[in-house]
Amino acid sequence: MQYKRCKVCGVPKMVSRMNRWMSNGTIVSRGDQRIRQVFFEADLLPELRRRISEGLGFPVNRIFYEAQRNATRIVIAALLKTHVIKATLRIPPLKQGAVRFFNNMAWMTGTAHSRTVEYHGGKFGVARMCNPWDLDLMAAVVVGAFEALEGKPLRSFWKKDGDEYLLRVEVTEAKPELSARLEVEYPPLKDGDYRHHRCPRCGVPLDIRHMEWREDEGLIIDKRRGIRMLNWEGFTLSLVTRELVRELGDEVIPIIVDAERDYTKKMLEDLGLIGSSDETRGDLLQEMLSLLPLYGLGLATDVEYTSGGVLRVWVDNAYSDLFMAGRLAAFYEAMEGKRARVDWSETGPSSVSYLLAAE
Repeated sequence: MQYKRCKVCGVPKMVSRMNRWMSNGTIVSRGDQRIRQVFFEADLLPELRRRISEGLGFPVNRIFYEAQRNATRIVIAALLKTHVIKATLRIPPLKQGAVRFFNNMAWMTGTAHSRTVEYHGGKFGVARMCNPWDLDLMAAVVVGAFEALEGKPLRSFWKKDGDEYLLRVEVTEAKPELSARLEVEYPPLKDGDYRHHRCPRCGVPLDIRHMEWREDEGLIIDKRRGIRMLNWEGFTLSLVTRELVRELGDEVIPIIVDAERDYTKKMLEDLGLIGSSDETRGDLLQEMLSLLPLYGLGLATDVEYTSGGVLRVWVDNAYSDLFMAGRLAAFYEAMEGKRARVDWSETGPSSVSYLLAAE
C-alpha cells in the first residue's frame, strides 16, 4: 500500500488527517483530542527497559508490556467509539474493516508492516509482520488493539517465519492485576500560543518533512540522522515511568532521566546542535526548544539564563516530567559542555519548572 502524498510538502496525507499540531506544544488525534501523539526514537523504550533491568538486576518487561497494552487499548477504543462504528462492529464480517484499520495504523505509525493472515472474531487472529518495532512491545500493541475491538482480554504468541514473524492473539480468561493499575489518565492541557511554520496545503509543520514514511516496510525514518522513529500515542511513556517509580522506588528516576539525556545528546550531535559561544547560546537554546512542540512533547513558555550558568525553563504540557528532565539536561550540556544537574517541580496544572546547573 502506498499513501497519497501532499503535493507541496510530500508528507503522507494520512498524517495530517490523523494528527493535529496544536499551539500548546502537543499533537492530538483528530478522532479524539484527548489522545496525545508524539514522535520519539523507536529504540528508546527497549533501551530504557534494558537499562532498568540491568541496573536493578531483574527484568521489568511486564511493566512495559502492560503499560503499552493498556495505552493502545484506550487509544483504539476512543478511535472506534462513534455510534456508527460501534453499530457496524456488532456485525462480525464488518470487524474485518477494523482489522484492516489496525494494519494501516501500524504502517502509518512506523511500528511494523502488518498483514492479516487469519481472523475469527471473538476467538483469535494471526498477522504476518516485517520490521516489528520490538517483539514484546509490538505484541502488547496488537493485544491492546484487539481488546478494544473484542471487549475481552487476549494473550499473544510469536513465531519466526523466515525474515518475517507471525503473531497470534487469542481470547483468554483474564488480565493480570498489574494491568488493572496501569490505566491511562487524561491530564488537563494548558492553552498556548506557539505558531508552527505550516504547509499551506495540508497544514502539517514544514519541519516534519525530514521524516520519511516507508509504508511498504512499516518504517518512519529521520532522513537527517538515518534512524527509525515512531509517530505514537503519548501515554505509554508516562504510564511506564509512573508504574516503575511506584513499584521500584525513586532509584529508577536517574536511570530514566539519563536514558533520555543520552538519546537527546546523540540527536543534538547528529543535527550539529552542540557547542555555542556567548553570542549564539540563546539562538541555540531556542532552536533546541522548538523541537519540543514539533514532536508533540510540550511547550517551553519561559526561560531564564544567568551568567553563573544556571538555566530555568518552564514547560507546559510535558509528555513526561522525567523524560523532559533528561531532554532539557541534554540541551544544557549542548550549550555548556558540562554535565547538568536537573531538578524540577510542578508550578500548576500541567506546568513544570526545571532548574539546571553544572554538576
